[in-house]
Amino acid sequence: MFTLFKYLVWLVVSLLCLMLATISISEFLVNSAVDAPYDAKLADYAQMLAAEAQPDGTGVTIRPAAIGMLRRLEHDRVLFALRDADGQLLAGDPAVPPVTGLREHSPPVLQDAQVADEPLRVAAMLVADPRSASRFLTVEVAETLERRRALIETLRAQAVALPQMLVLVIAVLLIVYGYAYVWRPMQRLRSLIDNRGSNDLSALDPESAPQDLRPLIMSINGLMQRLAVSIDTQRRFIADAAHQLRTPLAGLRSQAELALAETDPAALRRSLERLAAGTERATELANRMLTLARADTPLVAPQGDVDLPALARDVISDHLPRANARGQDLGFEGPAPGRGAVVRGDRLLLRELLSNLVDNALRYTSDGAVITVNVARGPAATGATLSVTDSGPGIPAAERDRVFEPFYRGSESIATGTGLGLAIVRSIAAAHGASVVLRPGPDDRGLQVAVTFPALVAA
Repeated sequence: MFTLFKYLVWLVVSLLCLMLATISISEFLVNSAVDAPYDAKLADYAQMLAAEAQPDGTGVTIRPAAIGMLRRLEHDRVLFALRDADGQLLAGDPAVPPVTGLREHSPPVLQDAQVADEPLRVAAMLVADPRSASRFLTVEVAETLERRRALIETLRAQAVALPQMLVLVIAVLLIVYGYAYVWRPMQRLRSLIDNRGSNDLSALDPESAPQDLRPLIMSINGLMQRLAVSIDTQRRFIADAAHQLRTPLAGLRSQAELALAETDPAALRRSLERLAAGTERATELANRMLTLARADTPLVAPQGDVDLPALARDVISDHLPRANARGQDLGFEGPAPGRGAVVRGDRLLLRELLSNLVDNALRYTSDGAVITVNVARGPAATGATLSVTDSGPGIPAAERDRVFEPFYRGSESIATGTGLGLAIVRSIAAAHGASVVLRPGPDDRGLQVAVTFPALVAA
C-alpha cells in the first residue's frame, strides 16, 4: 500500500508541475494574442492623428473631425496629446505622459504608462511640423486597458482554465482506471502468488487479469511449468537414488562387518576384495543416476558441433582393453572424422550415450562376440544415424519398450548392471531431438540400437 501511496504522490506532483508549466505558457500566449491587435489599432490611431495635424494661427492643432471620430469609436477611454519639439503641449490632454526615444520616419513606439493609478498603453510617433520642415511634432495616443483585461479574463477562462480542468478530470479518471484495472489486479495476483504453498505450481488463470497483464501471466505459467518439470525430475531422482542405493549400501555395511570379524589374512583379503567390488558397483550406480538426472534436464540450446565418427573412435578406444580381455571384436564402420556426420549437441552427453550403448553390448554378450559401432550419414532431411550392433542374445520384442525404464533389467539377463543404461540413452537422445530404435541385428541375430538425429550439418 505504501508503494501505491508513493506512486500516487509522484503522479500528482508531476501533474501539478505540468499544469503550472502549461498555465504559464498559456498565460503568455493569451496576453500576446490580445495585445497584438490592440497595439496595432492604437498605432493606427496615432498615425491617423498625425495625418490630421494642421496649422492654427501661430500654433498647430488636430482637426476637430478626427478628434470627434476618435471619441465616437467603441473602445476604452482614449486620450491624445500633441507636443512640439520642446515638449510643450499644443493640443490634447496634458495627463498623457510624454514618450521619449522617438526617431524620425519610424513606426509608432508603444509603451506602458500610468496616470492617476490607472494603467495606460501609449503609442507615440514623430510627424513633420507644418510650420517648419526642419522641426517635428510628437503625437501620442493613450488608451485604458479595461477591454483588454476583460478579453484576457474571458480567454483565460475559456482557453486556459477549461482545458486544464478537462486535463485534470481525464488524469483523475486515468488514475482511477489504473488503480481499478491494473494496480488492484496486480495486487491480487501478487497476493495469490505469495499465499501459495511451496509445492503449489499450478497455472494462474489469465482470464482473472486485464488483457494487458495476460501475457505476463502466461509467461509466469510457463516458468512454473518448467519449474514443476525440474522439481519432478529432482524428486524422481532422489526417490530412485534412495531406493536403489539402499541395497548396495546395506551390502557394503555387511561386507565391512564381516571383514572386521575376520582373523584369517586370506579370508580378510577376500572380504576386502568383495567390499571393493561392491563399492565400485555403488559408485557406478551413483554416476549413472547423476548422468540420467542431467540428461532429463532439457537442453536450452545445442552446445556445438559434434563429429560423430571422431566421437565413436574415442569411445571405442576407451573400451578396447575391456573387449580384448574377453576376446570380443569391437570395431567401427563409417566415414573418417571430418568427412561428414556432424550434429549439433552436447559432446559430453553424446559421449555418455554411446559409452552406455557400448558398455551394454560388452556386458550382455559372451566372450568372442562381435560388436560394431556404425555411423551413417543420411540425407539432410533424415540426418545421421549412430548405431551399435552386437551378436549377443538380443532382447525379446515384448520387452523392447520396457528396457528404457530406469532400473528395469530383462527377464533373460544374466549379467550384472544398474538397469539405467538405456534409460540414459533415451533421455540424452530426447534432449537432442533424436529417436532410439531397438531391432534385431543382421540375420535376426543379436541386437542393434540405432539413434537417428533429425538434422545434419555439413562438415
